[in-house]
Amino acid sequence: MLNSNNEIIVTENDLVEMMLLDVTPHTVTMTDTSAIDKYNHFCSLFLMDTSIDVDTPEDGSDKYNKEIDANWYMPPEYQDINVFKYVIGKAKTPCPEVVQNRVWEELYEYEERGLMPLLRFMIYLVDTMRENDIVWGVGRGSSVASYVLYLIGVHKIDSIKYELDYKEFFR
Repeated sequence: MLNSNNEIIVTENDLVEMMLLDVTPHTVTMTDTSAIDKYNHFCSLFLMDTSIDVDTPEDGSDKYNKEIDANWYMPPEYQDINVFKYVIGKAKTPCPEVVQNRVWEELYEYEERGLMPLLRFMIYLVDTMRENDIVWGVGRGSSVASYVLYLIGVHKIDSIKYELDYKEFFR
């Protein structure tokens, strides 16, 4: 992302990706430098000559952070996704009315708590993990009570089948 001074501002994830691609810059501009500080400390301990100089943006860092927070690091196609249509499209069950009612009830709870951006991000995250053949767990804790998270693919526990109350997740 460019700020008004035409500085390229990178996130920690951007920097890690560059390093994995063996494109290690000597100087970067970041708003949060804690990870780079740790990396540079490691380099100095082991006398490695690969440390990275970090600049902070001269202007607009608050604006930059708000822009990053607003899009959750997601591509635009995920930012406006209709979560209800997406989730219902994933449902495969002989009882569609039960599923539809459960999805409506859960999505109402997510909406009431301002968590719709989180669901959009989870859709993006699961899609990204599938595209990159990344394996994740079966499910853990109260999140397995959410049928919506099951349909998105966050976990593999069918909470309707096992009669789990989604309210356990929202406590």
